[in-house]
Amino acid sequence: MSDSEKNDSHHSSGRNLNPEQTRAIDEEQFDATDAVRLFNRRIESALEKQRVAIVSEIHEKFQSKSSESCVLRAEEAIWLESDNHVLKIGDSEKPIDKDSFSWWRERPNSAHLYLKDFYRTQLHWTATEETGSAFSNLPIVDPNKLVIEKTGHYFVYAAVVFDFRTVTKVPQVYYNITGFLPVISRFTFVLMGKYGGSPFSEKRHTGYLCGISKFYKGHQISVSVNDHSFIDNTPYANFFGIFRL
Repeated sequence: MSDSEKNDSHHSSGRNLNPEQTRAIDEEQFDATDAVRLFNRRIESALEKQRVAIVSEIHEKFQSKSSESCVLRAEEAIWLESDNHVLKIGDSEKPIDKDSFSWWRERPNSAHLYLKDFYRTQLHWTATEETGSAFSNLPIVDPNKLVIEKTGHYFVYAAVVFDFRTVTKVPQVYYNITGFLPVISRFTFVLMGKYGGSPFSEKRHTGYLCGISKFYKGHQISVSVNDHSFIDNTPYANFFGIFRL
């Protein structure tokens, strides 16, 4: 604030102040501002100390060797008890053995598939493999399509691994998750991806797609690529899944 502004503010208060009184008022205003800043710094310091104390307490609680078990809770929804390896989800009273894949496979309106083989642009998936992690609670047709049985919003995902080490230049490839609704003969691209076509493209690439979309009963969901000759069909490398939200 300039001297003229200070004088105007002092005169506007209805008082005629001499220079010493004006200086005293300015010092009081400065002291008040400084006190507020100091108070804010003290609050910030106290909050930081509290945060550090909480983090330290949590660390000691869960890192202590004398603790035989611990319980993790997240919004009263999911927690894990390490003694008996039981995972409890939501309000379910049924304990689920996390050492098996039952909690994974028994989800309704869901599937997790691995690539079996391919023909032209179609990828053929399987719900049968040794680990038990593949499953499908949805019908599989062709066998490259998952059929939706209940209308709703779904999280859908797919990963396709490409190996271009047999060629000098990496060509451009396209990989997509598509949907087809037979009742109205409607075909849509749910998610699309592309890779390659550049001299700087890496010789190996994992194309990953995921997203949320609304599907209707009867919707057929599938994964396709424009050129399957570069797919790396290593077991478990390529997968396709979906679950209802």
